[in-house]
Amino acid sequence: MKTNFQRILKKFLLVLLFGFCYLGIGYAAGLLISRQFNCRIEDVMTYEGILLTFLGILSSMRGNPSGMNINGIGQDNANMISYLSNEVTRQERERNPYNKDFHRNNIVSFVFGGLTLIVGGLLLLGVVIVFIK
Repeated sequence: MKTNFQRILKKFLLVLLFGFCYLGIGYAAGLLISRQFNCRIEDVMTYEGILLTFLGILSSMRGNPSGMNINGIGQDNANMISYLSNEVTRQERERNPYNKDFHRNNIVSFVFGGLTLIVGGLLLLGVVIVFIK
């Protein structure tokens, strides 16, 4: 139990550390952009925070597809294409059991690297809201 808590605490501290690194990089980039293009730093950092948060969310998704397929939409044989796609997915899951370890094989799971981008973007937005405005 203690080692599990230590491992979670270590990951949490690493996420915060890299989040603050992204905050520093974002602040420095915001200063450069605001001076170069004569914009307000609040606006630049807000855009950076939103961009970094969305980039983190999109880059942190991974997982197995659920077998859904839209290749055959609008064609005469759309039902057949969908059926074949689902049949291939079923056969793949028979070879490699999908439901046996569902938590590991879920559709969307978040990875560590993307979480640091999300935390960095949220820290940038927090600095803009709390300290600058």
